[in-house]
Amino acid sequence: MEKKVERKENLEVVVTLVCSGEEWAKYTKKEFNKQASKVTVKGFRPGHVPASMVKARVNMATVLNDALINAVNDGLTEVVREEKLEVYTQPQLEVSKISETEFEATVKFALPPEVTLGQYKGLGIKEKQVRVLEKDIKAYIDDLKAQHSTMKVKNGEAKKGDTVIIDFVGYVDGEAFEGGDAKAYELELGSNSFIPGFEDALIGIKAGEERTIEVTFPENYVEKLKGKLAKFDVTCSDVKTKVTPKLNEEFIKELNFEGVTDEETLKAYCKTKISERKAQENKNEQLNEIINTAIANAEVKVPEVVVKEEADAMLEQVMGQLKQSGLSFDDYLSINGKTKEELEEARKQDALKNIKSALVVNKIMQVEGLVVTQQVLDNHYQQLAEQYNMNVEDVRKTLEGNKEAFVRQLSNKIFMDFMLANN
Repeated sequence: MEKKVERKENLEVVVTLVCSGEEWAKYTKKEFNKQASKVTVKGFRPGHVPASMVKARVNMATVLNDALINAVNDGLTEVVREEKLEVYTQPQLEVSKISETEFEATVKFALPPEVTLGQYKGLGIKEKQVRVLEKDIKAYIDDLKAQHSTMKVKNGEAKKGDTVIIDFVGYVDGEAFEGGDAKAYELELGSNSFIPGFEDALIGIKAGEERTIEVTFPENYVEKLKGKLAKFDVTCSDVKTKVTPKLNEEFIKELNFEGVTDEETLKAYCKTKISERKAQENKNEQLNEIINTAIANAEVKVPEVVVKEEADAMLEQVMGQLKQSGLSFDDYLSINGKTKEELEEARKQDALKNIKSALVVNKIMQVEGLVVTQQVLDNHYQQLAEQYNMNVEDVRKTLEGNKEAFVRQLSNKIFMDFMLANN
């Protein structure tokens, strides 16, 4: 069998196989005999059917197909062994010629991605210093007040920031459209959760009032509604205003924070909480920069077919989400304001980024021997047992059902701790 191997720049390998003469005859004869042994003709004992009758009853297309598969498997196995190749993707077979006397075919597959690490230790990326400003403390307290606010029915006109309770029905071209109606809907004016212009048109409305509102759907909306003029018949049943508590002794007591008794201790408490949050945010930012720099410093070659498979998987996930939301792919394009080709290219770039990130992380873990051994796992079980005052065996049994996810989580932690400790 003639074998020609071409290695492409994108890690793709093309193997051309040509087989003819006696060698191809061996493959076809073997498969012909298999098919012939199954032929039965009334009046003849098995194995004694005349050759001419057997040949007339054997499907030669099946014989050639099965012979081809066996020959290609043998040829590809020899090539992989002789060239010391590692087949990373499902081989794709293309047959250019096949008959009872010869066949010619190509087999395409990709080699594993190649990762050459650059500098990933000693990058000198420092964690930002935590600074808590007075405006941060004020915003934190304002947020606490907002969390403890109450809604009160208001007599009079609705203003921005008020919440209106409305029934509405929307019409396009004189017909009600799906998803354009609701009853007793609570809408905060100024929240920008509706079509542009809808909330502004309700400013000044009172309980019991009816209004007809005209708005135009934006261009980046679902396909059947984008850019269209719509009318909404709206009936307001109530107007409510938000009552925010004052910063006083009663409010501080209601918060029930340990050690917080007055405004000064509340500010100190808020400063501590803000510092803790910012410290974690800075640590996360530092870690992300370290990892992204390590990835950028690495040279990674990924076969195009692998990127396509990842991009296709991402598209399949999007399509599933669209189906659950009752949206079409055209709606998805409209909402994103991009063409199918633009989204496809963006998806390929995201797929490549995801693959590259995973490959570099795995390579670093491999080089540094960052493995979740049984000892590491046992130590972590022990730590959790002490943390939650549990028996270590109870911890082990609790996590056993989700052990794979737990090991993956622990593996990520080991990697992140290593990257931080070495930078």
